[in-house]
Amino acid sequence: MIYPHYRYPVEKLFTGCSLGNYYLFARFDAETNLRGIWCADDNQFFAGDLITDIVADGVPLRAATTDFYPESQQTTYSRHGVSVVKKAFLPYYLEDEADDHREEMHALVCLFRISNTSQRIVSINLLHRLVVPAVESPLFTKQPPVEILQKRFRYALFDRSCEILTQGAENEARIISSPAGWKDCEFKDLSVFFRHELTLNPGAEETIPLILAVSGDGIEQARRVVQRVESSPSTSENSAAGYRKLLARSEIVTPDPVINRGLQWAKVNSARVQHRYRIGDAFTNDPPQDIIVIRDLAWFALGSDYLTPSFSRRLLELGARYGFHEGGKLTEYLHANEPVPQKHDYHLNINDDTPLFVYALYHHAAAAGSEDTWKIYYPPMRQAAEWIISQIHDGLVRCMAEGTQVWGICGWRNMIDDYTLSGAVTEVNAECYHALSCTADTARRLGLDDDALRYSSQADLLKSSINSKLVSEKTGLYLLNTDLQGVQHHDVTGDLIFPVMFHVADARMRDRILRRLTAADFWTAFGLRTVSSRGKSYDPDFGYQLMGGIWHNLTAWTAYCIRHDNPGALVEGMKNIFRLPEVENPKKYVNVVPGEFPERMHGDTFTSRGMTLSPWMPPTYVWLAVEGLLGVNPLPQNLELSPCIPAEWSWIAVKNLLYKGSTVTAVLFEGVLYSTLPVRSSYPVKTGVLLDASPDDERLFSLCMKVDGQILLFAASDENITGSVRILSPEGIIEQKVSLKGGAAILHRIPLPAEIPQSAGRELR
Repeated sequence: MIYPHYRYPVEKLFTGCSLGNYYLFARFDAETNLRGIWCADDNQFFAGDLITDIVADGVPLRAATTDFYPESQQTTYSRHGVSVVKKAFLPYYLEDEADDHREEMHALVCLFRISNTSQRIVSINLLHRLVVPAVESPLFTKQPPVEILQKRFRYALFDRSCEILTQGAENEARIISSPAGWKDCEFKDLSVFFRHELTLNPGAEETIPLILAVSGDGIEQARRVVQRVESSPSTSENSAAGYRKLLARSEIVTPDPVINRGLQWAKVNSARVQHRYRIGDAFTNDPPQDIIVIRDLAWFALGSDYLTPSFSRRLLELGARYGFHEGGKLTEYLHANEPVPQKHDYHLNINDDTPLFVYALYHHAAAAGSEDTWKIYYPPMRQAAEWIISQIHDGLVRCMAEGTQVWGICGWRNMIDDYTLSGAVTEVNAECYHALSCTADTARRLGLDDDALRYSSQADLLKSSINSKLVSEKTGLYLLNTDLQGVQHHDVTGDLIFPVMFHVADARMRDRILRRLTAADFWTAFGLRTVSSRGKSYDPDFGYQLMGGIWHNLTAWTAYCIRHDNPGALVEGMKNIFRLPEVENPKKYVNVVPGEFPERMHGDTFTSRGMTLSPWMPPTYVWLAVEGLLGVNPLPQNLELSPCIPAEWSWIAVKNLLYKGSTVTAVLFEGVLYSTLPVRSSYPVKTGVLLDASPDDERLFSLCMKVDGQILLFAASDENITGSVRILSPEGIIEQKVSLKGGAAILHRIPLPAEIPQSAGRELR
């Protein structure tokens, strides 16, 4: 497993990364200066900028390159034999370790590694400035609330720390500290100024740590954070180890290096936005904040089920506990730091939140839950299904809203100014059909035959109405909607994908829609436009790019739906989604950070117009790989695994696919699926027992199974490589050489030790 990493010249970067753990979210500029740190405990910004100027022998050093890793960002400054590497990270631990490391996870750590490779003695000054209140920044679309910008503080200076409390909110504490001590520390103009001064002999190297600890529980807790970080010298290594464990989950490898890198960063960025709020674990659709949107919660869970299923469970439990209105409607959003969250629904009688939440509950039960999960989830599913049925009028689910923007749009594109999309909306009706079908299937599984008949009958009636009343005579496709005045809207938009995705469209309609959405006026090298560029309403930038710009969740949904008909388009869609995070010159596309999935783009120029890190797109990419490329279908009874790969691919593999509290390892090679679990598949299946196989190079992917009395080694790489694999089998230890070209793989029978001649260790090609 390759640990992901990018290095870019600073002059090609517009801004830096966003890092997050369960408690903190921090943003950086291109030179690894902090540009705001926020805490989920109380939804507060605890500091604005932390900027360091580096001076060697009186001359400022210039930032040269910036590196991006899962756990950190670092910038290298150098001049005439002097090098300073400034590294910033938030301590990261997986969910099973998070409680034991809560203190460390409330700190930002900066490490300055200073090296003198010259032949002279060098004087180094690190000039720091911590701006305590949050500040607005042109580097990000999301700005702190005005009231947070206006906070004032009192402080206490010590030899190696400065303690700062918020006036009128003494529980808000932050400490800037350095075990190395510092000089000339002072507090003025709402900032702390201090410096490190040191002298380095030729060939010497020294590391200066800097800790910013935050606490919503007062200064004593902040002091404990500092003490815990200072007593844990391996925090950086532990954080990288945590991400390595995360990356090893559901590890899918393909012949395409772009997709492989995209999957690694999708896992990393999914973890960065998972937070522990006052009312429970959740993520926000616009970090950093505490707003939890039910629609986005549902989409997030689909991918999280294969990466962090316990987080999915807690996320869905939060939605079920706080998201229901009386009668069974799911709200639009709530605040996760209100003790009793108020529900906000924009006065809509129904929108996509309700059916999508049902889908997420069903998916989690099938992919990650136990038998008890079905029983636990059925009551909220039934509650939501009853609300859906109550909103059916003249055969269709109808939203009665007459407003505009979020007060008048009941689908996912709900932020378009001066725009209404209500009445009988095809998108929402398709989602409601699927929700009723999921509820019926769950009732059937639980032996509730009367309920199963009720919901399946209602689903069938709704599907029939959609296909008889919501088909356009002008386009031959589905209507966008029939509004409250009975007017039919024939707009051709990306919303056509929903009746395909949720099994409403028949084969002919499905083919027609997929051909339409993959035509050039929709499908681009950077993703799928939300509205056809040939349409009358097309505007590549208007309405948060929802009238012709690019949102990659739509690209993912379409790529998923076309997986059987055209797996090459699925692969192309996945590469298009990850094109901006790897462009040569991110600054050209504005809000772009290497390795981060951007939120939305201009439909013609493809410049990033939203968040540098979309919080929902990374888990959606994981879902697309698992259920699209790998062809996983978590059926209630068992697992189906039928990969959808283009003809030019002869293989795809997965290690440790998370499934119902266990893992599955499988490889499709030249038309045969080898799996550690009996699965349903469109391919012939051979079931085996996994053996321990360790490559000597992280670029070499390998897995080994004992199948039908044989030891089979699978090895693959997306780049040219020669290495060896060490296999630990019941028959003994086997060393096997491997030589591969990029994108190639082998599946070879390894002779048992008794059969291996004395000159064992053949090279495989």
